Amino acid sequence: MNFNIFSTSYVGIDIGRYKVEGVRIKKDKEKIAITSKFSVPYSKKIFEGEELKDENEIISALNKTGKNLKLNIEDFIVTSIFPDKTLFRQITLPKMPNKSQMINAVKFQIVKELSIPSENITVEVDVEELEQQESVAAFIARNEDIEKFKSIFSKALLPLPDIIDAGYMKFNYLVEEKIKNGISFITFEDNTSTYLELFKDGKFLAIDSTGGGADDLKDNNDVDAKIHYLQLSDEIQRLGRMMLSRYSLPSDNLKRIIFVSEKMDYVNIWSDLFKDVGLGESKNYKEFLNLTDDIPLGAYNLAVRGALESAKIKFLPKKS
Repeated sequence: MNFNIFSTSYVGIDIGRYKVEGVRIKKDKEKIAITSKFSVPYSKKIFEGEELKDENEIISALNKTGKNLKLNIEDFIVTSIFPDKTLFRQITLPKMPNKSQMINAVKFQIVKELSIPSENITVEVDVEELEQQESVAAFIARNEDIEKFKSIFSKALLPLPDIIDAGYMKFNYLVEEKIKNGISFITFEDNTSTYLELFKDGKFLAIDSTGGGADDLKDNNDVDAKIHYLQLSDEIQRLGRMMLSRYSLPSDNLKRIIFVSEKMDYVNIWSDLFKDVGLGESKNYKEFLNLTDDIPLGAYNLAVRGALESAKIKFLPKKS
């Protein structure tokens, strides 16, 4: 990993659907270590579907997390906006001399597609160079949603984050170094939707989603979980095969599919259902990385995201 050379301490804050978690890491040359971590479950359900109903519950949990981690304005803070607030598009453009022109070209296409003024959106791009053209992975968020997300930090009396990432990317950064060979999927279960990310030799290619998420785990037992994941798994298999076909990728080069959820309690049941479906080795996220149960996955990834010198999507550079 190549690390940001201007800081030595990084904080990841994961505002999830069921809790707020924070992790502080220290960088020493090419090594990182967790120095503190904290988790605050919400005292009640605060989302109806993807709609936030009680912002104050997040503000309270965020304030407690900040105090526990002793956040200050010198910290490099990374968080992520909710997955449903970020739009992904894979766009092919003529070769352009710089990233700024690519962003403007992407904005032009998005404005045409969504009929939304360009000044109302923020675009970040991840560029894969081709011989005659640029295949651009574009991430789009409404400025209104970004400002609303920033305001939660202000109301919690915390410093503004240096980076706001796309929510469905928040589990990627610890994994990328370990999926450098072949084709991989990461499957992320949010509260009402599930996202499937496609990687080739560690390079992010695409994302798709389907309905159904962790809110459907109503009874919190193994039987309920197996029924839920059986239903969800059929759709994930369909999405996976469709994505492989879309990118003309051979299924025999598919190495692994990794499972992670906003509720990790029953992910082993989910991953076990995929052991013999022909989508590569099936792994629980924590087992794949050999992480203990007490490590907040999203927050840890986001802290590492801050340390990576070549990190990708950042909707919010910090302003004075």
